Parts: sequence; C-alpha cells; structure tokens
Amino acid sequence: MRPQPFGGRNRHPGRGENEMEYGVSRNEISKACALYFSERIPVVSKDGRPLMPCRPAKARKLLSSGKAEPRWSKLGLFYIQLRIDVKSEYNGGGQSFVLAHDPGSRFDGMALGCKFVQLRFMVILPQKVPGKMKNRRELRRGRRYRNCRRRPYRPRSPGPYWIGPTQLAKVLFRLAVVRELCCLFPISHFIVEDVRFNHFRFRHGKHFSTAEIGKTRYYSELRGLGVLVRVEGWQTKLWREGVGLEKVTRKDALILGSHANDAVAMLWGLAGCGVNEGAPFYVLRRPEFARRSLHRQNFQKGGVRPLFGGTSNGDFLRKGDYVEVERAGKVNRGWVCGLPTETTPLVGVMDARGVRIGQFAPRKVRLLQRGHNILWERVI
Repeated sequence: MRPQPFGGRNRHPGRGENEMEYGVSRNEISKACALYFSERIPVVSKDGRPLMPCRPAKARKLLSSGKAEPRWSKLGLFYIQLRIDVKSEYNGGGQSFVLAHDPGSRFDGMALGCKFVQLRFMVILPQKVPGKMKNRRELRRGRRYRNCRRRPYRPRSPGPYWIGPTQLAKVLFRLAVVRELCCLFPISHFIVEDVRFNHFRFRHGKHFSTAEIGKTRYYSELRGLGVLVRVEGWQTKLWREGVGLEKVTRKDALILGSHANDAVAMLWGLAGCGVNEGAPFYVLRRPEFARRSLHRQNFQKGGVRPLFGGTSNGDFLRKGDYVEVERAGKVNRGWVCGLPTETTPLVGVMDARGVRIGQFAPRKVRLLQRGHNILWERVI
C-alpha cells in the first residue's frame, strides 16, 4: 500500500527520532536514494521506461557498439535510449530519485537527487496571461455594446473543476517540467513546500482562492506519478540554514540562492541527499508568442486584415523550434521567434531569455529539434 502523503500534523506519542511529524518516515524516503550519480547520463529503455543513469564511459560504449541511440530531451538534457532488451529487472533494489519543488507566485525552484543532488532548476512561470485576459475582456465588452444585431448574452457555468487561466498556465507548465523529468529518471517521491495563507486574517485573502485551487490540482497530478510529501516553509528555512546555503531577496535573480537552494535544502533535510556544488543548474521558461488574431483591434485600411500571430505560416520552420545558425564564422543556437514574410524574408532567432540574436536567411538555419514550448538555459 502506498504511504499516505503528509497531511495535517500528526503528533503521536512514541514516534521515533527518524519519524517525521507528518506520517512518512525519513528512512523510507532515504531508501529511494540508493546511489550517487555524479555527471551521469540518463538512460531510457527500449520501450521508453526510465532506468538508473550510467557513467559517460558506459554511455559512449553503448553508443559506439550500436546498442543505444543519442537523444535530447525537452529540457536540454542529453540521454540515451537502449536498442536492446534489458535482461535484469528495472531499477532492481528499489533505487529511484526524489524531486523537491519550492513553488512560488512567479518563480519556482526544483532539485533532483538520488544520494546526492543531480540537477537544479529555476522555473520562470508564465506572466503575461493576466494582460491577455484583460485585452480579451475589453474586446468582448466592446462587441456587446455595439449597435448591431447580436445574440443575447448567455452566461455559462464554469463547472466544478474550473481553474483560473492564470493559475492553469502555471500548473500546466509545472506539470510539463515534472513529467519530462519523470520520462528520464525513475522518480518515486515528490517533496513540495506547501503553500499556506490565512484567509481570515488578511482582507485580500478572498483573491487567494485561485492559488488554493491550483495547488489542489497540482497535488492531485503528483499523487498519480508517485508519493507526495508536503513540508512547511519553516522546515525548509531550518534545513537551508543547517546546510549553509544562501538565500537572496531578489527573486528574479538567475542564481541558486533565489529559489533552487530551497529545493536542495529539502532534499538534504528530508531525503538525506548530499549537496553537490557541481550539479548543473538550468533556467526554464515558456515562450509566450502572440496567438493568431482572427480580428484585429484597430480598423485596417481597405478592410483587409493582415496575418498576425501564430506559430506557423506553412513553411518548414515553426516558432519555438530549436535551430542552429552561423554568422561571420560564429555558430549560435537558439529558438525561432520570427517567420519569413513578404516584407521580411528572414528567420528571427532568439536566445533562452527571449532576446533576439538576429535575423538570418532560411538557408542558413538548421533545425536541431522541434519546439516543445520550453526554453532552457544552463547557467552552471
């Protein structure tokens, strides 16, 4: 039977020192962290099941012998997929990984570890959704008050499982990152810092219900992937101070001290993972391209609406594709942000932070990977 996730406080007398006060023992989670994989290559079986990583020498041997194929994940991680059947059992001995997550309103911190920390992430959540919803609301209200024939207003019920668009975008992006990691590593436990808010003490608590709904949706999805373990914010602070990790006040800083160190502290305090200073640190964000506009906001001369927005115009390349370009003998890699048009027959390429590198001729752009709606940047 699967252990119950951390719920309300459960202060039973006689509980051992290794037993947390939320129902799941620390030793139980530590059993999932069996070995230390430093600079290991993720391995996926022939049928797509994640296996325990291997050393780079072993990966090169498998690739040279034709027993494995090179692959790149949506997060920019290199891994290999076996072309042969595995004779032994999958992850024998109960070895698995633990993923720690420190959620926030605009930025998240994640850390993946076995016996030591293997990967660290900073996730930048979508932030332009409220502005887009405001523009859509203004256009809808403007159409209602026009002096023209229209059908009457028909209110629609959102349903029992409705979630606000702003929270939905954040939850879906978090799940996209978590599911991609689950496809590469055998993750069995998820440690999440629980979001708490006093609805009765603060007057603006009525607007916090959307975060509660999003949290509930996110937790339910994680329970379907593994064992969910929830911790408190004060526990994360104690673990971070105990291991000696820094914490900066600037939340938008692309450094470990902004959010990733909190996730590392949770792995150290609850799963017993050692702090690996050489673990890679990635920054992930979602590209926010303009959607295709069927009706322009302003009047167009001649009544002809030009094309605007969208991710494809019928050509081979699409917005969000990971490409490689060469200019003046220098090779750059980035994501397609602009497609050729009648006025500008060039392809725009941007970096992971959304800054355009330049515009290039289509013949100089080489496709490396189709877009997966995730921009990644390795900082360390």
